[in-house]
Amino acid sequence: MARIDHPRSRGRAGTRVALMCAAIGALLVSGCSSASTPLPEQTSPADAIREDIDSVFGTLYGEDAVRAVLVQQHGELVYEQYQESTADDTWDVRGVTRAVTSTLVGIAIDRGLISGVDATLGQLLPDYAAVLTPETSAIQLKSVLTHTANFAPTSEERDIRGTPADLYAQPDWVAAILADRAARGPGDGRFLFSDMGTHILAAVLAQATGMSPLHFAQEALFDPLDIDVAPLWEERFSPGSDPAVLLQEYQHAEVAWPADPQGVNLGYTHLRLHATDLVRIGQLMLDEGVWGDEQIVSATWAVQATTPVVATIGYGRISYGYQWWVDPQRGVFYAQGEGGTAVVVDPVRDAVAVIASEVAIDDPRGNHGYASSTAVGLAALLLADLPTDSG
Repeated sequence: MARIDHPRSRGRAGTRVALMCAAIGALLVSGCSSASTPLPEQTSPADAIREDIDSVFGTLYGEDAVRAVLVQQHGELVYEQYQESTADDTWDVRGVTRAVTSTLVGIAIDRGLISGVDATLGQLLPDYAAVLTPETSAIQLKSVLTHTANFAPTSEERDIRGTPADLYAQPDWVAAILADRAARGPGDGRFLFSDMGTHILAAVLAQATGMSPLHFAQEALFDPLDIDVAPLWEERFSPGSDPAVLLQEYQHAEVAWPADPQGVNLGYTHLRLHATDLVRIGQLMLDEGVWGDEQIVSATWAVQATTPVVATIGYGRISYGYQWWVDPQRGVFYAQGEGGTAVVVDPVRDAVAVIASEVAIDDPRGNHGYASSTAVGLAALLLADLPTDSG
């Protein structure tokens, strides 16, 4: 079984779990527990995982979309399965892209390129002063990170490309998003999930770093994690062109991240990575920003991003950090992508589970086929098959 080259986890779950419980208590007036029932000694984790996969897909739709299932504990893979694919294949991770964008924001803050989460859009996007109103100029980065800034909500009826179709007709996506936000008004400050807001995070990165988010990711995140990004593919959508043509080309690329007309990669979707790359990203956040002997992103950011910051609306008891979801009942945090891709991290078990699925651009099921929530639930179930000891 292949191994991702990474030292054993540093065992920092206690601090994170304590923070998670405290934050959940403040937001939802409830506690959380890390208690679990250990596996019977005669059942190996790999066997239990295989049985659970068979059981889930014996009753639920979606197995035909799954291309990779990986479970890692203490820095070593304990389960690895590929279906109609290999470890060399890359997949559109869709909404998991948001977690990468968030991590890049954290690195930019660590480097002093962004002053912090209290910085305002007026300060962060000076090139867009003409479309920023006094109200939108005062929006803080923290509000954008937590989907509380009232950007246009992600539509349940969006097309199969994962974003409102009319955005492709805009000559400047960021200007259009900011103008739309100004017209919408400030809202009530509550959680409103917005892909458009996440794209603003990518624009902030481009402004702060002087490079595209993908090139910054290569230098600051992918290269340190030994994520192979050669050759880079970040073609731009342009007004008047057929986005489906570009996206068909994208499907034949290796590591890829399409960009808007100004060269800002889509902060919320269409990053294309290997399944093992997703394990690395999950492990990085589990180990509070450390990879090997290097602090890639600060521990402060890694913990804040993956513990509850705001309560969600319409998602049950799930909370939200900085572009990461937090589930107090399961004791995990995760990133999820439409079509059934998930990165689920269990600090108590010192483990990461990744499910990578394939939904073709022209798949008539669009985003309503194999659901991302199913992938998250399955990954969490597989993690529960692991022991909680440090062995």
